[in-house]
Amino acid sequence: MGIEFENIYKDRVIDTIQKLLKQNLASIPIVFDEHRGQESFLIVPDADTFIDYASNAHIREFTTVINYQLRKGGEYTKENQLNRLTMIAEVVKRLLFDNRNYESGNITFWYSGIVSSVEYTRDEDDEAISNVIITFQCNTNEVIS
Repeated sequence: MGIEFENIYKDRVIDTIQKLLKQNLASIPIVFDEHRGQESFLIVPDADTFIDYASNAHIREFTTVINYQLRKGGEYTKENQLNRLTMIAEVVKRLLFDNRNYESGNITFWYSGIVSSVEYTRDEDDEAISNVIITFQCNTNEVIS
């Protein structure tokens, strides 16, 4: 007899992040393996941490990295890449803040969601590539029956 379980990290966290990004930034592709094109989001699971037990549930914290990459020609100027990078970061931060406790159809997908860090980087090998690396953490309850 197989173990019955729900893939909470993928179904409740990663799929919901993907849905929120698609709804609000529909023109930017979302990938799970490597960046493609001029710009894209790469969603990477980072950590699944046990927090505590409740009466019939595990409380878990999931950490997910949302990496936005922009490939542009020319100079790294305020009017070009810098504006686009910071604008996308602000939109994603606000989107995740507005959905810090995400519920749908009487199901709590996550709660206590927080953007714990935002890092801006440039590719050392290709200066035309810039990234915003957003770390999102949220809690879920996994009911054990």
